[in-house]
Amino acid sequence: MNVPLDQLYRLQDRIRFVQSRKRERDTIPAELTEVDREYREKVETVATLKRRGTEAEVERRRANAELSEHQGKLRKYQAQLRGVQNSREYGAVLNEIDAVEKLVRSAENRILELEEVIQTASKELASREEILPLASAEAEIAKLEASMHPRDRAEFQRLLEKKGGLAIVLVAGNSCSACHVKIRPAALQSLKVGREIIYCDSCKRILYYDMQKS
Repeated sequence: MNVPLDQLYRLQDRIRFVQSRKRERDTIPAELTEVDREYREKVETVATLKRRGTEAEVERRRANAELSEHQGKLRKYQAQLRGVQNSREYGAVLNEIDAVEKLVRSAENRILELEEVIQTASKELASREEILPLASAEAEIAKLEASMHPRDRAEFQRLLEKKGGLAIVLVAGNSCSACHVKIRPAALQSLKVGREIIYCDSCKRILYYDMQKS
């Protein structure tokens, strides 16, 4: 497994948090069903905000492409204007320029509107997600897992299931915090260097040496 230990420890922490919250949610007392309904509505609101932001971003890219096209036409007509031979041609080119300038202004205004939609949705999404720790944790899990090689992710998941949700554990007082067996000096030194995965000789969990806590 070739994954930073702090990333594995954070992933495990978020998985355990989500599992705990889901257990609480699934065993909610009858008198709190209204609270659960409100929670689901908040989750749906977050999903709607994410969709709105994504759709606005796609439309903004389309509007930017249209703006570039209109600006290209405007430059072409402006160049033509310098080479016209008579007043009739001059008037025709001016009309083309006027029409394209209107399209340019329209595209620019649309882009500004979409940027405001994206900014508003982003701010509201951030504030909404702050009160939805479960949704935020699930999103972080997805991000962490996506950064892992599929083989490493599968191996870690198997270890999580085999070890009851504790695949990686902190070193506490030079011992494994899960089974409390003392860690060999050589293994402890390797942990401090942090260059390889070290398993507990007793419980076979991954050991994590946190410099700030050890």
